[in-house]
Amino acid sequence: MTAHKKPSILIVDDEEVVRDFLERFFRLKGLEVASAENGEKAVESMRAKASDIVFLDVRMPQMNGMEALRELKKIAPSAKFVMMTGYAVDDLLKESRKEGAIASIKKPFDMTQLSALIEGLSLQKTGDKKMTIMVIDDEEVVRKFFARLLRDYVVITAESGAEALEKIKKEKVDLVFLDIVLKDINGLELARTISQMSPGTEIILITGDPLKGDETKGLGVRGCFWKPFEIDMILAEVDSVKQLKGL
Repeated sequence: MTAHKKPSILIVDDEEVVRDFLERFFRLKGLEVASAENGEKAVESMRAKASDIVFLDVRMPQMNGMEALRELKKIAPSAKFVMMTGYAVDDLLKESRKEGAIASIKKPFDMTQLSALIEGLSLQKTGDKKMTIMVIDDEEVVRKFFARLLRDYVVITAESGAEALEKIKKEKVDLVFLDIVLKDINGLELARTISQMSPGTEIILITGDPLKGDETKGLGVRGCFWKPFEIDMILAEVDSVKQLKGL
């Protein structure tokens, strides 16, 4: 996707009512939309014309969402995948994150969440860039996702703890999204170091696995988000920090 081009969207769901609803919703926003009733047809659609964002149902007959995700990524590696589910399928969502899905949304859909998701990924927002946000994660896809979603702000990324600390020494950071599992340092230890180095910096942990309550005790973090991410929760926390800091 280019910086000034609205994204094209592919909706993949075996339920016609879901496809029709999302098609109408996105077209009202002036977006180009295609749909497919199963994974096989989605593959055909992407081969004919690759879409920028794919809304992909987790549970479908024949080729399920995970299988479709793998095949579609082969055709369009740069496409962004959002998993859709109406069930408690934490294992599948966790697996989809490992395969490159950047977010998940639950049925029935929250209109605000859908709008926030598209606004974040469409690169159309042009707000000021007063708040500085750092994203620390060794996965490039996660860093790029946050950079796109939060482009209203100054977003700094780091793939290691050492890189993050060097950047924090040079620039004031208002909010940090910090992956717990990094290659060079434990994320919880890094959170403690950042809190000591920059007391005014708010920290939100991100992880693919649940945490025990006592693991974050004394760290002073705002909370923890699981991957794949709930877009509206991210935006709500960013807005909360923005208000807290009077930005």
